[in-house]
Amino acid sequence: MKGYQMARGLVLAAAISLAIACGPTSVVAQSRQPPSFQSSGNQAFDEWRDDFARRAVERGRDPAVLARLLSGITPDERVIELDQRQPEFVSPVWDYVNNRVTTRRIDDGRALQSEIGGTLRDVEQRYGVPTGIILGIWGLESNYGEAALNYDAAAALATLAYEGRRRQQFENYLIALAEMVERGLADQQQLRSSWAGALGQPQFMPDVYLTTAVDWDNDGHRDIWTNRGDTAASIGNYLQDRGWRRDEPVFDEVRLPSNFNYALADSTLRSVADWSERGVMRVSGGAWPGSERNLQAQLFLPAGAEGPALLLHHNFGVIRRYNNSDRYALVVALLARTFDGGSGSLAASWPTHAGSLNREQTLELQTLLNGLGYDAGSPDGLFGTKTRGAVRQFQGDQSLAADGFPTAALLDQIRVRAGVTPEPAREPRGLQRAGIRELQRLLNRLGYSAGRADGVIGGRTRDAIRDFERARGMEVRGRATDVVLEAARAAAG
Repeated sequence: MKGYQMARGLVLAAAISLAIACGPTSVVAQSRQPPSFQSSGNQAFDEWRDDFARRAVERGRDPAVLARLLSGITPDERVIELDQRQPEFVSPVWDYVNNRVTTRRIDDGRALQSEIGGTLRDVEQRYGVPTGIILGIWGLESNYGEAALNYDAAAALATLAYEGRRRQQFENYLIALAEMVERGLADQQQLRSSWAGALGQPQFMPDVYLTTAVDWDNDGHRDIWTNRGDTAASIGNYLQDRGWRRDEPVFDEVRLPSNFNYALADSTLRSVADWSERGVMRVSGGAWPGSERNLQAQLFLPAGAEGPALLLHHNFGVIRRYNNSDRYALVVALLARTFDGGSGSLAASWPTHAGSLNREQTLELQTLLNGLGYDAGSPDGLFGTKTRGAVRQFQGDQSLAADGFPTAALLDQIRVRAGVTPEPAREPRGLQRAGIRELQRLLNRLGYSAGRADGVIGGRTRDAIRDFERARGMEVRGRATDVVLEAARAAAG
C-alpha cells in the first residue's frame, strides 16, 4: 500500500510539474474561468477589459486578483491627456531644466544625503553608481518620496492599455501588477501610482519591480514605498543592470571652434581624442584626462548652435534607460553635480531669445518639411529624431548652421520655401480675475516673482509677465492674456 501511495504520489507530482511546464495551455490554467465584471458604462472599454482578463487568465494570472484590480474602474481622461502632453516634448529645454534643478530640490537632496549617507555610500560601493546620480533620479521621480501618488495603478494602466497607442506594453504592466498582488509583494492599498502607473519612490513600472527591486536590509520585503535603503539600492541596481560603467563620466560641457560643422551633432559616436582633433575643447580649458581620451561620445546641442554644447558619454545613455529623454538625463547629471559640491548650471547660457516651438507649430513644421521632400516622419507635434534630421537637412541645404534645432525664425523660412503665408496672429484676450490668479500661481511656480495670487494686476505681476515673455522669446507686453497663460501652462508642464 505504501509503495502504491508513493507511486501514485510520484505520478501526481509529475502531472503537476507537466501542468506548470505547459504554461497557459495547462489543465490548471484551463480550469480557471475569467472573472465577470459589471458594466462600466463604456461598452468599448468593457469589451477590451473582458478580453484582456480572459487572455491574462490564459497566461496564468489569478482570476480573483484580476477581478479585484479591474472591477469598478473606467477610463480616466486625465491620464490620456497627460500621456499626450508630457513636458519632455512641449516645454523649451531651458524651462524643463530650470524648473527641475531648483534650490529646494538640491537642498532636500543634500538633507537626505546627510541623513542616510552611510547607506548611500554602501549602495554606491555595491553597484558602482555615484550617490549623486541616485539622488538625482530619486528627486526627479518622487521628490525623495514626498510626491503624492494620486492614481490607482490598475486604473491608470488599464486606461493607457485601452487607449491603444501602446496597448501591449501597458497590458504587460497590468499582468505584472497582478503577479505582484498574487505573490504578496504588495497589497492593493499600496498600489497608488503616478498617472502612468509607476510605483513607489523610484517610480518603477510593475515589470521592473518584479525583476529589479532590491531588499537592501534583508527584512524579506522589497519595499520601494517607505524603505529608503531599498529605494536607493533599487535605483542603483536598475542602472547597473542597464550597463552603468563605474568611474566613467556622464557628460562634459565643451566649446566648439568658430568654423565648426554642426552637422556632426548627428548622434554619431566618436572618441574623445577624435573630437579634440576637431577643435572641441572642455569648457574648463584643461586637457582631457588620459583615461577619457579613448571614451566614445556623441555631440549634443540641446538648444542648437547658440546654446550649450555637450559630449555625452555611455552613462548618459544609461540614465536615459530610466526615462527616455535627453533632458531628463541632463537634469539628473546636473543635480548629481550639486550633490558632489559642484554647480547645477551649465557654463553656456540658454538662447532664450530664439524661443522654441510649441506643439502646434511643430506639427506645422513637420507637415511643411514633408511637403518639401524632407522626411520629418508622421506629423504628430512631437519633436523626435526624424524631425530633427529633417530640420538638419533643410538647414544644410539653406547654408544655415545644421544644428537640428527648430526656432520660430526657422519655421518662417520653411513657410517661405513652401509658399505658405501664416494666418495673422489673433489679438490676445485679457484674463478675468480667476485667470489672473492662475497665471500668478504658475509664474511663481516657474520662478518669476508675481507676488500673491490675488487676481489683481500690479507692478510686480506685470514685471513677472515681462520676464517670462522675454525668457520665452515672446513679444514683451507685460499683459495678463490668454496667450501668456497658455504659455505658462506649457512651461509648467
